[in-house]
Amino acid sequence: MSSPQDKEQQQRILNVLRMACAEAMRRPDFAERLQDMKQKFYVRDFDGIFLDPTNLSVYTAQYVPRRALCYYEIFSRPELQDILATSPNIYCLGAGSGSELVGISAASKCAPGAANAGSTARPITIHSQDYTDWSSILTTLEDTIRYKWGIGAQQIKYQFSMDNLLQMSPDIEHNIASAQLVTAMFIFNELFSDKTNAMNFVKAIVKCVAPGAYFLLVDSAGSFSSIQIGTKSYMSYMFFDSLAKHFTPVISEDSKWFRHAPNLDYPLNVENMRYFIRLYRKT
Repeated sequence: MSSPQDKEQQQRILNVLRMACAEAMRRPDFAERLQDMKQKFYVRDFDGIFLDPTNLSVYTAQYVPRRALCYYEIFSRPELQDILATSPNIYCLGAGSGSELVGISAASKCAPGAANAGSTARPITIHSQDYTDWSSILTTLEDTIRYKWGIGAQQIKYQFSMDNLLQMSPDIEHNIASAQLVTAMFIFNELFSDKTNAMNFVKAIVKCVAPGAYFLLVDSAGSFSSIQIGTKSYMSYMFFDSLAKHFTPVISEDSKWFRHAPNLDYPLNVENMRYFIRLYRKT
């Protein structure tokens, strides 16, 4: 059950999103766009959704709230708070829609123990990567966060870069290697629409994450996250669980529910979600 403090912090996150997404939610075609995206998700036509720039603001308004709330909870855990306290460079893969930006920013500012986060001389860096141009949406979220929460550039620095994880580039490898924390949150289904290049991505994570750095893997705990290879089906975390000589698990949970506080105020329905989580430390 959520505490009054949980509800207050969750509402603060939704207030940021309501302000940042107000224009999108006023669009006369909002419901039509959303229904079209849901149909494309069902058949895993991710390019059909994300390569159409007119979909992006609608996606953020509808899907980012529940994930941002969930990611706030994840980054409020002691293991992640300890990482935030070092003012890390965080490289967020497939994070263009802003869930990581909002959730991590909230946890660095509001979470229990967050008074110590970012206490070193340098700011936390949240570098969002995606394969399509989310820059205007991320800028709006950043501006709203700085205005509503009083987060200055000396506390958090935001970056965005466009790269395709299925076409591994020197820039992506450099950014992975330079990060103290690499996140891959709800991206594996998209990656494994191209299994060969997705396995190249797994190899790049193994090769490039620096010793002592962390890799955070979060995705749906349901069958939607199962990957079919030959006649067998695998959950995406199994690829990294099998790499014990490279990655030491710090958090390992196969199924966990995020349930938001009741009676939150947001114009759209905010759903609960079930996910798995792995936090690995590179050996």
